[in-house]
Amino acid sequence: MADSFLDLSLEHAYRSSTHRLGRDFYGRLLDHASQYRRAVGYFSSSVFTVAPDEHVAYLQRGGRINLVCSDVFSPADLREVSAAIFDRPSVRRQWRLAEFPSSVLRETIISSRFLGWLIANDLLVIRIARLTAGGPTNLYHEKLGLFQDRHGNIVAFSGSANETEPGYVSNFERVDVFASFSTDPGERRRANAIEGHFRDLWNNNTAGVEVVPLHEALERRLLRPREASERDAADAENSPAPRLRTAPEALFPSPSVTLHRHQSEAIQAWAGAGGRGILEMATGSGKTITALSLASRIYDEMQPGFVVLIVAPLIHLVDQWIDVSASFGLRPIRCAEGTGRWFDELSVAIQAVNSGHRPVLSIATTAATLTSDSFQRLLRTVRRPLLLIADEVHTYGAEAAHRALPHGDISRVGLSATPQRWMDPVGSARIERYFGPVVYRYALRDALRDEVLTPYRYFPQLLAFDPDETETYIDLTRQIVRFLGNDEDGAPNEIVKRLLIRRARLVGSARAKLPRLRSLLEFWTRETHILVYCGDGNVEGPDGDELVRQVEETVRIVGSDLGMICASYTAATPPKVRRTLLRDFASGDLQVLVAIRCLDEGVDVPATRTAFMLASSTNPRQFVQRRGRVLRRFPGKSRADIHDFFIVPDPEEFPRSSGEFKMMRGLVRGQLARSQEFTELAENGPVAAGLLRPLRDHFDLLTEG
Repeated sequence: MADSFLDLSLEHAYRSSTHRLGRDFYGRLLDHASQYRRAVGYFSSSVFTVAPDEHVAYLQRGGRINLVCSDVFSPADLREVSAAIFDRPSVRRQWRLAEFPSSVLRETIISSRFLGWLIANDLLVIRIARLTAGGPTNLYHEKLGLFQDRHGNIVAFSGSANETEPGYVSNFERVDVFASFSTDPGERRRANAIEGHFRDLWNNNTAGVEVVPLHEALERRLLRPREASERDAADAENSPAPRLRTAPEALFPSPSVTLHRHQSEAIQAWAGAGGRGILEMATGSGKTITALSLASRIYDEMQPGFVVLIVAPLIHLVDQWIDVSASFGLRPIRCAEGTGRWFDELSVAIQAVNSGHRPVLSIATTAATLTSDSFQRLLRTVRRPLLLIADEVHTYGAEAAHRALPHGDISRVGLSATPQRWMDPVGSARIERYFGPVVYRYALRDALRDEVLTPYRYFPQLLAFDPDETETYIDLTRQIVRFLGNDEDGAPNEIVKRLLIRRARLVGSARAKLPRLRSLLEFWTRETHILVYCGDGNVEGPDGDELVRQVEETVRIVGSDLGMICASYTAATPPKVRRTLLRDFASGDLQVLVAIRCLDEGVDVPATRTAFMLASSTNPRQFVQRRGRVLRRFPGKSRADIHDFFIVPDPEEFPRSSGEFKMMRGLVRGQLARSQEFTELAENGPVAAGLLRPLRDHFDLLTEG
């Protein structure tokens, strides 16, 4: 077998009067190809009988087939297509590719089973094309194709032949051929045009045509059988009964996803650890895709009857998991917002999977629902292998959440960029006892190196308290010290906790922050994709005689004073409104999104190009998550900018000899811990660090980062 189309003498057209299309065109090109893409009105598994040896050899050397076709299949093919999606593990086990005997493909019955086996093993990916206008008998009937060799040379073709045995053997057909490597510029243009047409089809970007994944077409019952020929009827009579005609959901690797190296390594590390462990992966590096791919690999190796339980701390994260799961064929039962919404459906589904009538069941729930008696009662009835995917795994170190986790011989994967609980060694130990240790780490440094995340610049904005705020900060600090000193074990009591919250809100809502934000944004009123993180404290309103929430005043300044299109995104924002805001922010129709804490964990805002952090806690998890939100990849985004607002004391006002020096040193230390994390990997890290060096020097913090 040669590996280049340049070794072939190609005709400009192949016609049944002078050529045998199956042998002279189809088989020859397939024998030299490394990639085959086809868009066609009618497809039948009988096409595999045309060039069986070439088909098997093509697949055995790593070839794959991408196919777009109409929604019409033979009854036998339709049965095998359904089984390939909904009974994937059983279909996969029919043959091994390395040992497949090409001679059996000359039998039409076997070719239909071969079709299902190809789909189940991800060797053939099918997408279904339907016209968006017209009656039920209207058909997508275009016919084009692309062979590509391993050197990147393309042979494009179009013509009358369908992707069937009659199309290449029995019928009278013609195909016209265009080579990307031709010396004729016009021929090269036609080859490129056909490739562009296929790409648009594959990505569902062709006017008048809807192109959907095969599993979605089956779930929506879009596929229809063509009238059976005598041979189809004979094949159906001799074929085994269908394993499964319909099913609520499937599970397979997403055809639209190619795993990065670190994702494959994470899956291998988890499997090597015996099916338990924590994946500590940088925010934005693809933890969700990794976990779902891991689930599909487990399912491929087992008998039907598999349960995937996804637990996330918040409802909007559950909804994100459900959205992403759809690309893997899953339709998780959403267990949240009231038992009446899901209890009966989940109860019936568990009975179905336990009895073998359902091959896979996926469930997505919140940590709160997980702890409920109703959910626990149903969870205890599961009798099939179960995989637990725990998103933001640090959540499950809390005693109630940990107690609700399912026990027994189940597979467990925990996901987080920051799995250790902050200042809670007991909770961190609970997590490790249940999930196992961290089995794979993929840090932000790794993600930036691999260009999985966007590079960023870091700009500290140094601000000062006004005299009243300074006095309040000192007073609160003295009270904290006094009450801590009265506590026998030195642990923060409720009074101390309330004082700490008041002090943190004072720092987060310092008066100097909003004027600085306004002065910066005055130069960017035409810019888009700007994210502002506020604190949860109050600030003076526009009249100065009342207090309003910082987030509200920020929206007023940005929207009313600066005339930018702006909206807030808070815990009070309804779910439907949240989805609209995120969509408008991604498109640029909404210039500025102002949030408090509800974007910290899991919510995707990858379009963000500029972030202003007016307030951040000293908890590393928060600022690590926030940075990850900003650094996600997005089309047209080459860099992100982070403006971090610091409240710093004037060194001249607080010399080392002053009584308040230690208090101010504590204020600076807490914020500089964050700056060290940010400056280390920023493109302008040395410059940013230089701005903070005088503070480190004055407050004796040079040795702390």
